[in-house]
Amino acid sequence: MTPVIAFFNQKGGTAKTTSTLNVGAALAERGYRVLSLDLDPQASLTMALGIDIARLEVSVYDLLVEDPLPLSETIVATRIAGFDLVPSHPDLAAAELELLNALERERRLAHALAAAEPLPYDYVLIDSPPALNILSVNILVAATALVIPIEPHPLSLMVLRRLFETVNRVRRLNPRLAVLGFLPTKVHHSSRLVADMLATLRERFPDLPLLPSIPLSIKGAEAVAEHTSILQYQPRSSLAAAYRQAAAAIVELVGSTSRV
Repeated sequence: MTPVIAFFNQKGGTAKTTSTLNVGAALAERGYRVLSLDLDPQASLTMALGIDIARLEVSVYDLLVEDPLPLSETIVATRIAGFDLVPSHPDLAAAELELLNALERERRLAHALAAAEPLPYDYVLIDSPPALNILSVNILVAATALVIPIEPHPLSLMVLRRLFETVNRVRRLNPRLAVLGFLPTKVHHSSRLVADMLATLRERFPDLPLLPSIPLSIKGAEAVAEHTSILQYQPRSSLAAAYRQAAAAIVELVGSTSRV
């Protein structure tokens, strides 16, 4: 079964979208076939890849409605070789209301992915919205693993208790769900606060790995402005190297999890 990895944190501003994009690009660079799903109604990942949402005829919304399209009919190619996308659209915000009284509303995404197996991809990555709602629950039910992007800031640590409470409740519906670890983002390595926050993470969650840190850099935003990943925009940058290291760690962790 294809690993389905969600970059998940209900707090905004943790670089979920750029991490989904750049880890996906790093996996594709390693020769893996990657499918990403943009589950954020803001469609940030979709726009970051240069896709005009005004011209979209289908989107991830069409996987969640009462009479869903097959997954294969919602996939679009991107300018990154080996990296495909199920795009998002602002219409996705309406899905929450439409799903309120729907049968098995929390399993719509899981059903869409299961119906498409065997997938012609090595990894499925999901970009999550910055909220805990029915879309988030769909992601948690469909995913096999979570990566938690986290900015090393006191407020980021404060919301983790609620996140793990939600994950533990959802495990009743999806007992296979594993947390691969934390992905520290926007890291200023010379900051004492950052060092303290990372140490606190290790202390509070000793069983969860800290993935290679992603440094704070304007280059990531510049790459998005060019509608590509940092690996294509500045392949020799420290930011690109960090995402390559994070992707390698995720591959190893997914392999270890699948062997358990």
